Amino acid sequence: MPRKKDDPTTKPIQPEAPADAGAAGEAEASATQETAGAEAAVQQEVSPRPAGETGPAQDGAEPQEAAGPASPDLDQLQARIAQLEARERELADQYVRLLAEFDNYRRRTRQEMEALRLTAAERLIVDMLPVMDGLDQALAAAGEDAASPLGQGVRLIRQQLADVLARHGLTPIEAVGRPFDPNTMEAVAEAEPGEGAPPGYVVEEYRRGYRLHNKVLRPSLVKVAAAR
Repeated sequence: MPRKKDDPTTKPIQPEAPADAGAAGEAEASATQETAGAEAAVQQEVSPRPAGETGPAQDGAEPQEAAGPASPDLDQLQARIAQLEARERELADQYVRLLAEFDNYRRRTRQEMEALRLTAAERLIVDMLPVMDGLDQALAAAGEDAASPLGQGVRLIRQQLADVLARHGLTPIEAVGRPFDPNTMEAVAEAEPGEGAPPGYVVEEYRRGYRLHNKVLRPSLVKVAAAR
C-alpha cells in the first residue's frame, strides 16, 4: 500500500553532528595559523639581508645602510681647518716679530732722544768757547791788574759763564801735569828733557779742552815733555 507524502516516516534521516564539532574547528584553525607563522619565520630567516644590516629583519622596518667613506663636505671642512691653523701660526709669528721690532725701535728712539737732549745746545756751547778763551786770555794778560776791581769783575763774569755751561754738561779737560792722552789732547809743542815733568807728561796748556757730557767737544792744545 503506498505511503502518503506528509508521512513523517518518509523524511530523510540527517546524520547528527558530533557534540565537539566546534572545538575541532577551532583546533584546526589554530594549527593552520601556527603552521603559517612557522613558514613565515623560516622564510624571514633565509631571505637575503642588506649589506651591513645585523639581526633579524623586522616587518615594516627599513634596512640600515652600511657606513661608507667620508663625504666630500667633511674632507673640505678638515682641509679648511688645517688652512686656518696654518694661517693662525703665521700671524702669531708675524706678531712676535713686529713686537720685537717695535721694542727695538722704541729703545733706539729713546736713546736718540736722550742723545739729542744732551747735545741740543752743542752748537751754542761751541760758539761760546771762544768767549771763554777771550776771558781767560784777558785775565792772564792783566797781570797785577787782575786783582783790581776791573779784574775781579772779569773773573766773576768768566765764572758765571762757566757755571751756566756746566749746567748743560760742559766740563774742562785737565791736562797740565798729566800723561799725554791722544784722545783728549793734541800736542803742538815738545819740551826739552828736564823741564820739571816726566817724559810723556804735559808741561804747558795753550788752549783748554772741554767735554760735553762724555763727548770730547774740543781737545786741549798742549806742550809735552820729550823722552830722554
